[in-house]
Order: sequence, then structure tokens, then C-alpha cells
Amino acid sequence: MTITYIYHSCYLIEFQELSLLFDFYKDVPRSDGKEWIKDYLLNKDEDLYIFCSHSHSDHFNPEILSWRKNKKNIKYLFSEELLQSKKALPEDALFLKKEESFRDHRIKVKAYGSTDAGCSFLISCEDKLFFHAGDLNNWHWKEEVNAEEALTYENNFLCELELLSEKSEDLYVAMFPLDPRLGNDFMRGGEQFVSRIKTEYFFPMHFGENFNLVNMFAGIASKYNCNYLPINHHGQSFNL
Repeated sequence: MTITYIYHSCYLIEFQELSLLFDFYKDVPRSDGKEWIKDYLLNKDEDLYIFCSHSHSDHFNPEILSWRKNKKNIKYLFSEELLQSKKALPEDALFLKKEESFRDHRIKVKAYGSTDAGCSFLISCEDKLFFHAGDLNNWHWKEEVNAEEALTYENNFLCELELLSEKSEDLYVAMFPLDPRLGNDFMRGGEQFVSRIKTEYFFPMHFGENFNLVNMFAGIASKYNCNYLPINHHGQSFNL
């Protein structure tokens, strides 16, 4: 399988017979100058599952709904929050609430919580577990709010993390926010995640252009026997 970092919180995971695309925001070029999604992915024959965790504009681009006009074997799996926010219609996708599930002959999906809007996704495919956090994170904002408010944010995150750790097995891949806007302690949520949930590969999201900053997480990941593969540019692929 191959996992490609597209942009912001968008990752593409490709298997031999299907692909998974998460939280598409904007396209990026491949090494041949063509675009990863519009020119490459949408022209593949394999089945495509498109996930959207919530309606924030940096996680949901309504353009994705037009793709089914030219590619018929697309399955849309959205957080119910997109329906509630009226960013999508009932016929556009399968909508999942927290702890609701979907399965077909290829994948199993369960929605988990978020500490912002929408949900996170746990996907079982080819006997491996993949987790896309959406905006689930320890959004503590310690440098901007008082200690009591920061603790409330953290406790909300830890509750969601506990639920996930109780109900999931070891993860093969976790895609999780490392947002430098949180200040000096911006990797706190990521460390709490890998310390509680055994994760083989950790991939960062929500970090803008701060590649060097988020790549510092490699040292933290190694403490918990987790692999962190440095990301240096948009459209970078990893063969796992």
C-alpha cells in the first residue's frame, strides 16, 4: 500500500483494489506536473472511498461531490455534521454519527468523536486499522487561555482518546493533527495519542508549511515504538 500526504489534513491511501481519500481541501501537483487527485486518482479504475470529518472549509471542499459525474465507483462517507450544517444533502453520502458503523465487502468504518466539529474515522482494510483524526486533538491553547479552560479542553480530548483506546486494537496508521499554532506544547496531543494507543506509523496533519517543526515528533514517536516518517513536501508518498 501507498500513503500520500496531499495537503493540510488530506491523505490518500492506495491499495491494489481500492483507494481511501480523507478531508480533501485542495489539490497538489505530482512530480510529472499533473495534479494528484483530478489528473491521477479520479482516472484510476479502482473503487474510491471519500471521507469527510466535518464541514470546516479546510476539511471539506464541495467540489468532491461533482467527481461522481465522471467516476461512478465512488462511495462518500461523511460525518453527520455535514448534513446538520447543510453543506451536503441526504442523498450525497452515507452520514455517520459518533459510534455508528458502515461495512461492505472491502472495508469496515466506525465513527469516533472529535474535540471540535464532526467526527474521526477508524477504518479496517486488508486486516489493518487506519485512523484519521479529523479535528480530534488536545486543543489546549495554553498560551492563550487560562489554566482552567486549558484543562477543560485537555480533559475533553482525553475522554475521547480513552473511548478510542478501549474499543480499538493496535493501529497500523494514524493521521493526527500537530498544529504549531498551539504554541510550544503543540505536540502534546500527538504524544498522548501514541502513548495510549499502540500505533505503527504516525502521520501529521494540520501543520501548514511547518514541515521542520512537525518532523521533530519523530523523537517522541520513537519513545513509544512508533514510526514517524519525515514529511518534506505536499504530494509526498510512502510505501508501507
